Amino acid sequence: MGPIGVKEHLAAHLPSDPGTGEEGAVSAAPFGSASILLISWAYLALMGGSGVTQATRAAILNANYLATRLSEAYPILYRGETGRVAHECIVDPRGFADHGVTVDDIAKRLVDHGFHAPTMSFPVPGTLMIEPTESEPLAELDRFVTAMLDIAREADDVVQGRIAAEESPLRRAPHTTEDLVAEWDRPYSREVGCFPPGSFRVDKYWPPVGRVDNAFGDRNLVCACPPWEGSPEA
Repeated sequence: MGPIGVKEHLAAHLPSDPGTGEEGAVSAAPFGSASILLISWAYLALMGGSGVTQATRAAILNANYLATRLSEAYPILYRGETGRVAHECIVDPRGFADHGVTVDDIAKRLVDHGFHAPTMSFPVPGTLMIEPTESEPLAELDRFVTAMLDIAREADDVVQGRIAAEESPLRRAPHTTEDLVAEWDRPYSREVGCFPPGSFRVDKYWPPVGRVDNAFGDRNLVCACPPWEGSPEA
């Protein structure tokens, strides 16, 4: 919520204020948006001191539970002197990268399991920062652990040479309904690709598209807007 500053040589690259034309605005509200503070205020006011304290305890407990369970397959970075983490844990899958399995592969495979990927490559490139907060029940934490351990097993299949990285479910993820019903030409089964351990059979989330090159998309803007011809504004 605080101000965003850059060094002088970058000032020319900042957007301008759409209202005044003044250079150097970072967003449409050059001094920030006070309305966003209402979210934090409401949370604190509704929870009260005891509620916030309990939420903090639960968040720290959840993060340490994940760190302990996931340490079976992934190194955990930045533990304290007692081996514990705070309200988030950083899992390090970079050992798999030497064999062609990247953090992007893990993130996209998590979609098949029904999870949005945790924070990627921050604060350490190539890692996942998991912040379960106080809101996740034990069953959901266990489902996430099941997914992450199965992904580690699939990555180990690549490491051991049982399947090439390019042909693995990790590289082909996420799998869509079109993949499920179309002709299957992959070296693993539909079951493995579309219903990995931890995923739901009922009310499963199906991604609308398969694997995309997100880095290419970020660098090459493609407009998918309807044409202006025939629109009321035309």
